[in-house]
Amino acid sequence: MMWDRRDALKLFLWAGAAASLPRQALAVANEVPTFTLDNGMRLHFVPTGARYVSAALVLRSKEIFGRGGLAHILEHTSFTGAAGPLSAKDVKLRHRDCIQDSNASTTPGMIEWRAAFLPKYLPDVLELLAYISLEQKFDVETVASEARIVLQELYLDKYGSDGGLKKRYSAALFGSDHPFALDTTDEEIAKARTEPAKLAAELRDYSTLIRLPANLDLFVVGDIERVPMEKLVSASFGRYPFAKGPYLELPNAGPTRAHRALSGMSPELKQPLSEVKVAWNTGVRITDPEARTLLALSEYLNDVLFAELREKHGDTYSPGARYEPDSCSGIFTISVTSSKRPSQVEERIFETIEKLKREVDASGLIRFQERLLLKRLKTLDIGYGNMTDVGAQMLAACPDLKHLESLSVVQNALTSAGISALRKTGFTVAADDQHGIGGDDDDMYLYSVDRE
Repeated sequence: MMWDRRDALKLFLWAGAAASLPRQALAVANEVPTFTLDNGMRLHFVPTGARYVSAALVLRSKEIFGRGGLAHILEHTSFTGAAGPLSAKDVKLRHRDCIQDSNASTTPGMIEWRAAFLPKYLPDVLELLAYISLEQKFDVETVASEARIVLQELYLDKYGSDGGLKKRYSAALFGSDHPFALDTTDEEIAKARTEPAKLAAELRDYSTLIRLPANLDLFVVGDIERVPMEKLVSASFGRYPFAKGPYLELPNAGPTRAHRALSGMSPELKQPLSEVKVAWNTGVRITDPEARTLLALSEYLNDVLFAELREKHGDTYSPGARYEPDSCSGIFTISVTSSKRPSQVEERIFETIEKLKREVDASGLIRFQERLLLKRLKTLDIGYGNMTDVGAQMLAACPDLKHLESLSVVQNALTSAGISALRKTGFTVAADDQHGIGGDDDDMYLYSVDRE
């Protein structure tokens, strides 16, 4: 399953991390705790008050590129085929029973497995992730089944009505010889059509090249204590010996310098509708300090586009702008679906951008700052929900806290440390005004938190 990794990286940016893999500083100036196993694998842990756990396991290697798309097939077999001591049936059963939401993706140089689940399943999920990333068996039945699915996906890429346009679009943004723009569809189709027993043998040989614990990064977000988390990760992944390999060096894609028009047929839209998409590479990567600024700018531009193109001119129902950074590029995209002439819509888009360059509405900017604060609260799962001491301290460090007048927090782990952090910012916390909630659970309380 091919998946746009930039959305995941954007999510980690909103959580406050910024790196080619999200591992640097939190937006509120706290460092993401990192724990390194003896075999080189890294755990990056962000504790929050969420009542579920989100995990992303990322494997990077120069071998995850080319080779007829073997990495793509390996990704497809990971949640369905035999791994470690588990049979294919056992893997599927544990996946269904323990993981409530999951996805996997393959991009040049990287495979990523993502899972969201209830905390009680953490040991089982970590063990499953270890097996599928470092100990797949590639039983012939699973390989044959998944190769057929991969083949259908590749046929969509090759013969879909918008496939050619997507390839030209990528080539225009990255350059035709960049790994993100190279067209390897024919080679991957040929590989997926390989006789299943032979393909399974190839996958077993290939997997030895990427069984690299020191190339693994595990990101976990949830309401879990650090020490137990480290012990669980060590128990699941620490059994594998140290192994490390080179990463794929992705060349930086330079900024877009010239206008280039592309057009094609849409399989989703019929006349009189058309989609106008204006995109350019800013050259600002996710590792660059300006990335967070551009991410915020894309959100603010959304508001401006809405006011100009929808409310003022009635050109569209839902315009959108987004900034998608990765380790080698930073793509800014504006998308507008309209019944108006595409040339007219494009002109309005550029007029809006020029207007934004000339002036910024002060009152609109304040409203935008408050919406950003709400996003931060939602990302940390501390607004009108659970709050840990760590969450309270992160909120206290948030520079936009002055816009927040009050909040209510349902909490079973907020101690004097968290309460003290909030009080230092000018909030009163009615800790002596606790009200039991949640039935017979005496450990759950409602705290009233208000600005003094």
